[in-house]
Amino acid sequence: MRLTLEERFGQLSQYRRDHIARVMDVMEALANAHGLALEDACLAGWGHDLARELARPDLKAQAQYLKIPIGLEEAAEPVLLHGPIAAQWLKRAGRGNESVWTAIRFHTTAAAGLDSLGQALFIADGVEPGRQYPERAALFELSLRDLKAGYCAVLDQTRRYLLWRALPLHPDMHKALAECADHVTAT
Repeated sequence: MRLTLEERFGQLSQYRRDHIARVMDVMEALANAHGLALEDACLAGWGHDLARELARPDLKAQAQYLKIPIGLEEAAEPVLLHGPIAAQWLKRAGRGNESVWTAIRFHTTAAAGLDSLGQALFIADGVEPGRQYPERAALFELSLRDLKAGYCAVLDQTRRYLLWRALPLHPDMHKALAECADHVTAT
């Protein structure tokens, strides 16, 4: 039996639904600050974690079913598949567009070439008020003023957090960091 997106949302824990609501609030603020399509911003926020609570074996099985490539990083840490899976669910349901699906796909790893919606979702997931770290509020304020600078700063904060936890950086994150370094050099 295939579940609707709304049924999948309903199966999420209250903790996850609260996180999604906060991400949607940040997406709305970023959309208003930077002229992003509000409907796309809210849909990306709503859909980004629809697959986040699937068990690791279910993530792998769903990725195989949806023909999502499983690289070495995803095989080692299947939770990295939750974004690509959610993006495919929305795409198959005819909800959203390429920008929304790409934003959801890369909201955990980031990626080089992300458009403003993708950058906003990466930011929103990292700075929503439920996140508890000292720089959170300042990163949100920076992101309201300058989306690209905020994205690069949140990306660097994520890099530092992963290194502190001795977790590897995804190759897509390496490429995004290199792109941010080029952006800083160019400005």
